[in-house]
Amino acid sequence: MGNCKSWVHKQREPSRDLTLAILGLDNAGKTVTAKGLQGDSLDSVAPTVGFSSIEFKFEKHKITLFDLGGGKRIRDIWKNYFSEVYGVVYVVDSSEPERLVECKGVLKNLLQHAKVAGKPVLVLANKQDVQGALDEIDICEYLDLEETVNMNKCPCRVETCSAILGQGKKLDKPIKDGFSWLVGIITSNFEKLDARIRKDVEEMKEKAAQDKKERAERVRKQKEERYEDLSVLTSGCS
Repeated sequence: MGNCKSWVHKQREPSRDLTLAILGLDNAGKTVTAKGLQGDSLDSVAPTVGFSSIEFKFEKHKITLFDLGGGKRIRDIWKNYFSEVYGVVYVVDSSEPERLVECKGVLKNLLQHAKVAGKPVLVLANKQDVQGALDEIDICEYLDLEETVNMNKCPCRVETCSAILGQGKKLDKPIKDGFSWLVGIITSNFEKLDARIRKDVEEMKEKAAQDKKERAERVRKQKEERYEDLSVLTSGCS
């Protein structure tokens, strides 16, 4: 009966346009996961260097997924996209315990950001197909996950998975289940999240416009100063 009620509730939900971000360290498997969700081929998948955006249907919702590079030099751009996203998929390489301290720090900084705190996050402990990969309990302990998500009031779910196992209908079941949870919790709280995102995006646009205006003013002043210097130099030669 419970499953029946859940199915009926999902059918009655309106379709939504949802923007999400898939984040994590470099080589965690973000792009493979994104391509798998999209149903695209996993052959010759190249790591994302900067920013990539893909669109696909999930259940009855239109998903826009921001795939952002995880290298140290590129992570600083992540914050430029936080205002637009309803939730986050954070991919962890379970086969590299030596990088989990770095992974923990990045996740902590991510979830405590003002534009992310309070939004739902799906943590995918990827590469379970690799011998020696850490399980869910170990990942949660290494990342101090419970404390971090509670501190920032982020609804969270953890799934252990292997992104390379398939795409589309053959997508690894934990990824599909986890993504279904993420979409479900967003749509259940859509009005509240949507109002927040509209406000944040408007503030972002206003700040961008102000920054552009200030840059233009600086350029104008620099031109005036160069012109004045040139005028002084010219008059001195007369």
